[in-house]
Amino acid sequence: MMRLEVRNINYVKTVPIEIRAKVLYQFLKIGTSMREIGKNIPNMAELDGWKAWAIIHFYGFDKNCKGFYINLSLKNLMERLVSLNESEIEQFHLSEETLEDVITEYYLNATDSDGTDVFRNIKTRKDQNKLRKQLLENYNNKCALCKISNPKLLMTRHIKPWLESSLAERIDPKNSIILCKLHDALFKNGFISLSDKYEVVFSPEFDFDDQEISIDIRFDYPNQEPPGLLFLKEHREKFNLKISQGRFFL
Repeated sequence: MMRLEVRNINYVKTVPIEIRAKVLYQFLKIGTSMREIGKNIPNMAELDGWKAWAIIHFYGFDKNCKGFYINLSLKNLMERLVSLNESEIEQFHLSEETLEDVITEYYLNATDSDGTDVFRNIKTRKDQNKLRKQLLENYNNKCALCKISNPKLLMTRHIKPWLESSLAERIDPKNSIILCKLHDALFKNGFISLSDKYEVVFSPEFDFDDQEISIDIRFDYPNQEPPGLLFLKEHREKFNLKISQGRFFL
């Protein structure tokens, strides 16, 4: 999902809900191009489709959604638009977080073509945004395994992969951890994990010395909601990591 700049967000907020609904309806159901939408919808007279583009992307849609929701009704679309929290959507666009686990097109499946959950994509991303904020506060705005604190270098890592998690698990802070990009990549690929005592476990299949990566690291216990032991067990088992294979730093 593309994030919008402030000028685009401010423009969308000036557009009446009725006009936004017509833009989305034309694009999502009928498959009208953004350029044609801009030409045909009243109060939007434009030639390049920029205004329609801003509205469509504000709500988390892109070219993959064009003409997909074939059974979408304008009434249903209006009801959903009115129920959305516009401020939360704006905050998401202005944030700098990286949600690499959330696949932009994951919501595109046959069960959604009637539009009953047409905004699930943006809702999912807002939920992840809330989770990240909660985790950053919980881990004192730094990596759980080192002192890196620049938010652009911090990742929200799901212990049980996002696509394999239930809806509840996806927003469960016990299924997530804040890591810098280096330790996130190591954790994601199973080169490191945590024991039930939150000691760092290192994979014998990865040469830390050869890569000049320090193993002198330890888990910094969060203020609350530490990683769930069941999630950690699943992570270790997935990558066949045995506690006896680890080197621990207390």
